[in-house]
Amino acid sequence: MHQVRGRRIPFGNRWCQFSATIIASLFSIIIISCSSSVDGYNPTLRYPIRNDLLVVQVPPIVPSTPAAPGQLDESLQQFRKLGGLTLNPAELPPTYRQKLQDTLDALFGSPASPAISIEPHSEPIAGVDFRSDRLAEGSRLYRRHCVQCHGLSGDGRGPTGPWIYPYPRDFRLGIFKCSTHAECQGKPSVAALKRILRQGIPGSSMPIFDRLSETDIDAIIGYLIHLSLRGETEYRVLKLLHDADSEVTLDDIPHECRAALRLAWQHWHRAQTVQVKPGADVSAPGLEQIRRGYLLFISEAGPGCVKCHEDFGRAERYRYDVWGGVNRVRDLTRGEYRWGHEPEWIAEHIRQGIAGAGMPGHPALTEEQLWDLVAFVLALPAPPRLPAELRHVIYPGSP
Repeated sequence: MHQVRGRRIPFGNRWCQFSATIIASLFSIIIISCSSSVDGYNPTLRYPIRNDLLVVQVPPIVPSTPAAPGQLDESLQQFRKLGGLTLNPAELPPTYRQKLQDTLDALFGSPASPAISIEPHSEPIAGVDFRSDRLAEGSRLYRRHCVQCHGLSGDGRGPTGPWIYPYPRDFRLGIFKCSTHAECQGKPSVAALKRILRQGIPGSSMPIFDRLSETDIDAIIGYLIHLSLRGETEYRVLKLLHDADSEVTLDDIPHECRAALRLAWQHWHRAQTVQVKPGADVSAPGLEQIRRGYLLFISEAGPGCVKCHEDFGRAERYRYDVWGGVNRVRDLTRGEYRWGHEPEWIAEHIRQGIAGAGMPGHPALTEEQLWDLVAFVLALPAPPRLPAELRHVIYPGSP
């Protein structure tokens, strides 16, 4: 139970069942198609206020399998029984929901006329053009290329989204797995987002958009960040409204939305100023370096990579991500790195962890240990590059 301005709000009501999910998906296709003009959205269409559960804490258990296709929301309903924590924004009083809807509309506009109402003195997010005409173009391109998976509001629940594994990214938390610096609160660089659009994400359904012009790529990224800022603002204020110790009133909602937007904006700004530093050259690592990296990988006292990447990732192991989805721990023997093969990117993910995925960072590693581990990870999927004694342990029966 929860109290908002004297009202007791129950949590845990049952959500729609499987058939309702199908109907909702089909309905969203009709709405998007019928409400849109030739070049974009109908001007009367608004971003929907959030109705799906907010995942505040995932269950402490290790999941054995992902949710069945199309049943992410049904899976999230079980989190509280499993020791996790979710909040249901649909149970807020209608007056609060309407006030939040109106405030978000004022700050972020609509799909046809997106905007960002940020303070004039705010530091810019480098590489992003938030002028209204560029956001409108980004919205048009997003509708054409992205909305079917990532959804109208960037919730990852487009018509095809619930049926894809892993689920499309939900931008509304402001957390991206391609972030490489913990101080940026899960925000990636614009360069990293461009990289994903140009190269896709191996092992997922994210396609390659290498034929789009640089101008189009920039417009899509600007609109994506716009959706993320809106979603994170909404998420933070909804959490605050559900806090039993909060004294936020109906009239406080606009102020709290502006504060949440300001904080998210600062994190995006910071993410563009923190650069990934080129590291040691491990393009041709020595055998001794690979051996040292192997010992770090299997060490229980060190980073302990093998605790999650059992059998170097070939064993099926799963973890909850911060969105409530279930992801398979990466099989490192495949050489399929979602964010690229560059040594410095792998080093940064080892050092900082992967935001949202449950992969911890290892800031205590020395520079030598870090690059030894990178050398081993890069050599792991190529048996001929491994020292003979390691090759026979990792790939039994290999020549």
